[in-house]
Amino acid sequence: MAQSRVFIHDGRQTAACTVCEQMLNDMPKEVLFGIHLYPNGDVYFTMSDKTWFNKLFTGAHDGVTADLVSKDQFGCQATLPDNYSVNKGFVLPPVYTADLKSNMKEMSPGHVTVKIGHIPPSLAKKELEGNLIIVKNGVVCDYTSFVDIDRIQWALLPMGLYTDTLLNVDLSDDITKRAQHFYTKKLQFNIPFSKGKTTYNTSDLQPLYDSLQLKDYSIKSISIRAYSSVEGATQLNNQLQKQRSQSIIKALQQFQSPEIKTTITSGENWIEFYDDIAKSPFKELASLGKIEIKKKLLDKVLLEKVETYLSNHRKAIITIYLNKRTGLEKTNADTLLTRFKQAIANKKPAQASIIRDAIFERVANGKLPQQYINQLEIPNEKIFSDLMNNQVSYKLSLNITYEYEALEDLKEIEALAPENGKVKYNICVLNFRFWQYDSTHLQAPVFLKYINDLPQYGIDPSLVKRMLINYNIVMCGMYMDQLDYQAKDNTIEYIYRNYVSLQLTDADMLALAKYLCYYSHSLAAEKLIETRVHQLDVDEDLLFYYLNLKLFDAGSFATDPVRKAALNAININGPRFCRFFNATDKGGASFQLLRYDALRPLYCESCR
Repeated sequence: MAQSRVFIHDGRQTAACTVCEQMLNDMPKEVLFGIHLYPNGDVYFTMSDKTWFNKLFTGAHDGVTADLVSKDQFGCQATLPDNYSVNKGFVLPPVYTADLKSNMKEMSPGHVTVKIGHIPPSLAKKELEGNLIIVKNGVVCDYTSFVDIDRIQWALLPMGLYTDTLLNVDLSDDITKRAQHFYTKKLQFNIPFSKGKTTYNTSDLQPLYDSLQLKDYSIKSISIRAYSSVEGATQLNNQLQKQRSQSIIKALQQFQSPEIKTTITSGENWIEFYDDIAKSPFKELASLGKIEIKKKLLDKVLLEKVETYLSNHRKAIITIYLNKRTGLEKTNADTLLTRFKQAIANKKPAQASIIRDAIFERVANGKLPQQYINQLEIPNEKIFSDLMNNQVSYKLSLNITYEYEALEDLKEIEALAPENGKVKYNICVLNFRFWQYDSTHLQAPVFLKYINDLPQYGIDPSLVKRMLINYNIVMCGMYMDQLDYQAKDNTIEYIYRNYVSLQLTDADMLALAKYLCYYSHSLAAEKLIETRVHQLDVDEDLLFYYLNLKLFDAGSFATDPVRKAALNAININGPRFCRFFNATDKGGASFQLLRYDALRPLYCESCR
């Protein structure tokens, strides 16, 4: 790769940069800066705090530039650039204080950006990243490459909407297919595979059938993560696991119709192999890479000896989503509408609710048009307040109505039935959705009292505590907007102290981790997540977020716990792991991570 002729003396490690280094150390961790490359080739420097921008660039010879590096410099066969150089790629001419301040634009209060150059034609078609060079008094005082992370400010804990119970929504692991589906109950099972067996009979799964209580519930969908032991060809192992998974689904399908929606992923169970083999007489295998281990296991004598461990690694983690049976599954839609009207006329809200749930199920599955929900007319009477609340919740969940309309409808129901806690809970949920983006939507003390009053209306205190954490999450954002870092830190401390008492799902952990990272508490986020990342049933998004965090300390991938988490991720979704090493503007964390010895073999073994 051609380098530019720009040369700036490297003043790092000299007295010339003492003041700059101290200033960067004193800068609050919430102040972010970086280099952004745009599709038209423009290169911009951005900073999230104008006050610190003005503190950093004062003298005539203070400024910034970017060192543009390309992915091909970090290929598996490439000679890596000198890690200590300030000229790894193509260095743009520096832009100094006068031009920085005259061309600076304030994109939002306190957030500034300024164009500092353009990508040269020779690099236009390459996958690039820009490393930041800060110049003070004419010498380089700081050189920074960046690891991107998914920072979400408003990572509220999921609260759900109250119908007869909390309405549960699940999103697929595949971020390219974020289809939501609703369910009443979620169960998980671990089913072992026998060596060489690919088929299952109904009798094999009878215990599973009995535990599912399929007389009362129907299977909404199934997600299977199937694992083979590590010996043998990877491609054949994955095909075998898919056949086994399809056999399980086929056997379960015999218990019901219609067809069950399914998601299958397959992989080799390296994480448990490394765990078990390290504690065995064959622990020397734990120090080898995948390819070397597979070669060793071609020895039939050795393979027979380690079979006692391998036999425990062939399994499927099955997640089953269930819906309560209504007894109306085969009743046609027009008959359901007629029965609903009769139940309303006879003042039987419980019966009407069962019928309405049957219609919602079909609309949510795409088997009935949304107009059927709109045809469920409910009188404006207190006796039907639960039914009206459910109707609003379902219409909102199906995107038939807007959030603002739903909030107004709920307020009308509250006026009719002021003691209905489910209505009040849903009002709180929707108020959060507005308040987190518009601080004028509610007065904080009034909203706080409303939340604290929910238990006297029958709402579980654990749900209220979850809301109080969300309340503090929003308040934290307000303090941040005001640059009140101390109040922000106090609020984060409250959240950190209180979430540990909650029964956290993987989705909860992910929301809190993103929130903590947004405010630069990445170590707390790691501690929160690390108890789950070695489990085969871990949520994919949670696992990958943990790895994204650990990329800030790439050397940690040489340690056993982080390496195991990476192997788990590669098994669950190898292509997604490989995308970490795309350029930051192409959805990656950074291809420059490939300079680390702990990451390069993982990438080159799994991603080429």
